[in-house]
Amino acid sequence: MRRGLVDWMRIIAGLGIAGFILAGCTTAELAIDMVKKSQKEKKITRQAEEMAAGTVVAKPRYKVGDPYNVGGVWYYPARDLAYDETGIGSWYGDEFAGKLTANGEIFDPGKITAAHKTLPMPSVVRVTNLDNGRSLVVRLNDRGPFVAGRIIDLSREAARLLGFKDQGIAKVRVKLLAEQSLRLEDLAKKGMFPQVEGKPETPMPEFNAVGASNVTFSATSNSGRSNYNAEDGQSAIDLLASAHVGEVLNVPPIETSIWVQVGAFHSETNAVNVLNRVDRVGAGQVSRINRDGQVLHRVRLGPVNEVEEADKLLSAVFDLGFKGARIIVD
Repeated sequence: MRRGLVDWMRIIAGLGIAGFILAGCTTAELAIDMVKKSQKEKKITRQAEEMAAGTVVAKPRYKVGDPYNVGGVWYYPARDLAYDETGIGSWYGDEFAGKLTANGEIFDPGKITAAHKTLPMPSVVRVTNLDNGRSLVVRLNDRGPFVAGRIIDLSREAARLLGFKDQGIAKVRVKLLAEQSLRLEDLAKKGMFPQVEGKPETPMPEFNAVGASNVTFSATSNSGRSNYNAEDGQSAIDLLASAHVGEVLNVPPIETSIWVQVGAFHSETNAVNVLNRVDRVGAGQVSRINRDGQVLHRVRLGPVNEVEEADKLLSAVFDLGFKGARIIVD
């Protein structure tokens, strides 16, 4: 009886020590979180004071960046010269005016710029509003948007020119202009940043095609479409020059639907298994696509007509563990 009492006392003592250790760990973690929060608040306060005093200094640099995590989602920045995607575009404005962008520029919502999650900064993309056919060349200088189902965050002025400022979102196609992006990369690495507030204006040099990088300009969108054609005889340089003066190009609007793409698989069996796991969320299908000579099997839910409905589907798919799912337009 006495021995049993001793054993119980040892167990209780052990639990007490374990609880003390856990409490210590929790306290340490809370302390670390408080320090991080304090540092972040000091940084925000300092930036606010600098903006109020007009002392925010642009320190632009060429940046690709390391993988990073926002809201539990990992993003992998990369130099992708064949980038060509469709999806939902949004815009951000005055609340970020005067703040530093991810590559050290000062954000001006009145300029034609945009934020992207993974492409290098600066890069140049052509954004087309698929609903009204308006097309504009835009310079990337920030990271975002970090809202599920959005592929690009445009400045207020860019959204206005593309015709969706009042709506807030639009179905868009975003295509990297490889020639001009390579040119801006070269200039940025030499410390030259055309069209950056507070920096000397650097004229865009002529592009000499002799000895240019071997880059294909025939990439199709992620939906497999091949009928997104640029205007004949108009180079990326011409398009950027047009963007400097806010000229909007017009192409025929495209009838599209919205899908939630859960994934793309080499194995049709794997694709069918995934579809069976998500079919409780909504109607879907497995479709085949040829990508760079390889056959992929895409698992998609939809089509739907409204972005709000696609957002709900995407959230439900996330809840099932498919964090790589995304909204596309086709």
